[in-house]
Amino acid sequence: MRWIEKTLNSSRRPLAEYRRMAITWAASALLTLSSFSLLNLRAAPPPEPLHVATFDSGFGGYLTAKSIEGAAASLLRDYDTMISIRHYGDTKNLPYGEKTPAQIATLGSAGVLKAFEQGADMVFIACNTASTQYESIRRAVDQAYPGKSKPVVSIIDASTHEAKRLLDQALTQQSSATFTILATPATVKSMMYPRKLASLYAAPIAEEAPRAFAQPRWFKTNGATVESLTQKSVITLPKGRHIDVFQLAPANWVELIEHGADPKAKQEAVRRDLGLLSPQLAKGSTPVVVGYFCTHFPIFDATIRSEMASQFPGTRDTSYISQGQLMAKIFQRMAEERLKEHPRQTPIGADLLRVLTDAARANITISGQNGATIRDLARTMFPNDPAPIVTEENLGSLNPPK
Repeated sequence: MRWIEKTLNSSRRPLAEYRRMAITWAASALLTLSSFSLLNLRAAPPPEPLHVATFDSGFGGYLTAKSIEGAAASLLRDYDTMISIRHYGDTKNLPYGEKTPAQIATLGSAGVLKAFEQGADMVFIACNTASTQYESIRRAVDQAYPGKSKPVVSIIDASTHEAKRLLDQALTQQSSATFTILATPATVKSMMYPRKLASLYAAPIAEEAPRAFAQPRWFKTNGATVESLTQKSVITLPKGRHIDVFQLAPANWVELIEHGADPKAKQEAVRRDLGLLSPQLAKGSTPVVVGYFCTHFPIFDATIRSEMASQFPGTRDTSYISQGQLMAKIFQRMAEERLKEHPRQTPIGADLLRVLTDAARANITISGQNGATIRDLARTMFPNDPAPIVTEENLGSLNPPK
């Protein structure tokens, strides 16, 4: 198994990871034995392992990996397989939201290629900002692995289809709907989401220029100030209907999460930045759908919902799009297609299923030196789960090699 071999060859892996590998080996042995019948050794096909990777500029994509982990449990029950999941977070180079498209393409390609190099069978780009450069990343993978199947999944298509589904429901009851997008500055500037949504409706879109708001930067190491953005578009539909799309790029949020800001600072930032939306919305209008189109932002879910309810009365029925669940559904469909020749012939025992699900718990590779913060975030978000194994290694750089 390539992933395990590379793990053992790395001196930077902690002892806990060797224990996890031992569990994986044990699961492999048990799974192989369970696939064979004493009466018919030739009938059982070998297990089909799946190595899954998520990629993001930081911790946020780990939430997507955990959603995929949840989907893996039913696959392990129904198919003769083993599953390993690893999240790759390019924390050394974050935030991506302030970088140029070319820089994002360079870093995104490097991170995705690293995942394939270390044995991934499929990579899910959980990062919205990196997904804006999906075509460049796809080309880099095709050039590195000509003629080979290396699935790379972008979050943008799945998210816009889900937004359209929710907006369609609202438009059966009213002539207009307000869609609020929370994303990074680079994602907002790309106009990827409003234009993709307009193309799904085959409708014209009118776009206003983004408005910038200079703010004190919380993480002073990266500068004294940072610019948050707002942007408005209107998609005109038949029969006098329309969709107002409001984008907000709260530029401080990613660094607040990645560098361990205290809860008070996070709450104040959410309150202040959501306040930038108020002058943009028509009087009395309420967002019908809110998209968390940065993987970090669901970490603020409770605070965002509370502040939205306070600043925009009537948001009780607002729908919130969390992208991890969408990615998990895509993963499950892809995995079922790949595993269709490997259904379990006999029910799996509870003990073996427990071993396999434990081996499938998501671990993390980061490029920065913030492993302790990442582990603390994981414990906070998933207090009932074992802490993930966090390793540090180079995932790419903007500096040319010397």
